[in-house]
Amino acid sequence: MPRSPVALIIALSATLFAAFALNSGASLQSSLLALRASAEGFAPIFTGIIMASYYIGFVAGIIWGASLVNRVGHIRTFAALASTGSAITLLHAVFVDPITWSLFRALTGLCVSGLYLVIESWLNAQADNTSRGGTIAIYMTVSLGGLAIGQLLLNVSPISSFELFTVASVLLSLSLVPLALTRQPPPTAVSGERMTFRRLYNISPLGFVAASGAGVLSGAIYGVGPVFAASLGLPTHDVAYFMFFVILGGMIMQFPIGKISDMVPRQYVMIVVLFGLAICGLLPLAAPELIRSNLTLWGGITGVFIMPIYGLAVAYVNDYLEPEDIVPASGGLLIIYGASAATGPLLGASAIGHMGPWALPVFFAIVGICVASFAIYRAGFGRRISIEEQGQFVAVPRTTPMAFELSPITDDPGQTPHDNAASTSVPRDPDEIAEMMTPDGTAHPDDIGQVPVEGEDQPSDSADKTNSK
Repeated sequence: MPRSPVALIIALSATLFAAFALNSGASLQSSLLALRASAEGFAPIFTGIIMASYYIGFVAGIIWGASLVNRVGHIRTFAALASTGSAITLLHAVFVDPITWSLFRALTGLCVSGLYLVIESWLNAQADNTSRGGTIAIYMTVSLGGLAIGQLLLNVSPISSFELFTVASVLLSLSLVPLALTRQPPPTAVSGERMTFRRLYNISPLGFVAASGAGVLSGAIYGVGPVFAASLGLPTHDVAYFMFFVILGGMIMQFPIGKISDMVPRQYVMIVVLFGLAICGLLPLAAPELIRSNLTLWGGITGVFIMPIYGLAVAYVNDYLEPEDIVPASGGLLIIYGASAATGPLLGASAIGHMGPWALPVFFAIVGICVASFAIYRAGFGRRISIEEQGQFVAVPRTTPMAFELSPITDDPGQTPHDNAASTSVPRDPDEIAEMMTPDGTAHPDDIGQVPVEGEDQPSDSADKTNSK
């Protein structure tokens, strides 16, 4: 019998508190460093490098975190990484230098990634098949709530002071307490299996590109969003509210947008969201003063269009996977996302440095148009996948592959879109994919145009040539 939401929250309270404290501290530290770097007179490109370094460390944590946990255990790993991350946070206030901060941010990303892995492993061990859906929903809400609250903590003290670094350090340290004192037995070994990039692209070129675009956008908004708002003359408390509403907008609308994508072709929802982002990004060029005076509202709407892109990309890829392949695929997608996110602060900061603050929204628009154009291009081939063949959208944090093990779709074969393996199953190997391609190589499994079904006429040579153009 499924547990009630209250009983589930109580059962998971220690792990959820650790997740909330970790996300609050990491969120506060990110915006604080972006604003402090600007206040210290660092060139925009150096600010971009500092913020990008976090994602380099984060990707390293995804790659090597599982081996560390399996070698020394969950509690020791969490204690070591939380203590290290807390100390590094304080050292930012002692060594104020772009190169040193870049190194510190990379180490912070590595620590935070490992901490997420332990938390999500613990949640996965505590959940059963009747409570997975509720667990992932509660964890997602707590995580985004922590990220949003972390932004508001910028108002606790001036950014030039030592106190905000102390607050961020304390939050990271507090995340250690509930797991260090828990009586729950530690989870079993963590799987580090990942799907190769080549196979991911062969399965879903659109999902691959959309995940990359989502990384660039998220890296830019989290990395230099506070710098953008401060460059427009907003005081620190308004910058905090701007970033709070960016996260809040995505938090509120991510699930409704995802559910809409379960009812209509998912790639169409993705295209609409991307073009909505493009319009949002270009609007400041037409009415800069209007946007400046309503920047918080504009930030919330921008968050509505940025935050769901990665979730839509993951759900789109999952539509072509068997349940047992979802977690390995998520590992590959997260590395793609993290590596792309490292470019976001660099490109965003460079745009602001060369063309002023309004270049950041234009950058969002350019990325949105590019990914939407690719989605439209991929939509131009053959038979469309039916709504019945689509899987279920499940909003998960962009943290570690372990979060996907909490998803009900990983253990429910009924949700896989491929009921007839003889005609619609997705090849699990690139060589099998090559055998199913049309002569001109356009029939990738994720194309809305799939490999022709049995009984349909094969395309003529002229049609092949048309499709290849």
